[in-house]
Amino acid sequence: LALRMGYADTRAGHMLSRQLGIVGNYCLMNDLPALNAMVVNATTKEPGGDVVLTPGRSFGEELRAIYRQDWYEVGVPTTGTLRKVWEAM
Repeated sequence: LALRMGYADTRAGHMLSRQLGIVGNYCLMNDLPALNAMVVNATTKEPGGDVVLTPGRSFGEELRAIYRQDWYEVGVPTTGTLRKVWEAM
């Protein structure tokens, strides 16, 4: 993911921690599965320690909820909306 976004450092969790947290918190604020949980370490296949999950869900449960969600019915958040999430974190 990091390479596709133009980052030279491939440690996506290191480079994208804040952005992934914003996405995860946006999802929780809108009763959606925490989409950020899909970004995992290439070696361990696990998310980073700061991963946002729905309270009470394990990582595996979150992934199943992500795959069950019809993401085509979810509107794309604006940059202003994501900024508000970041400011509320």
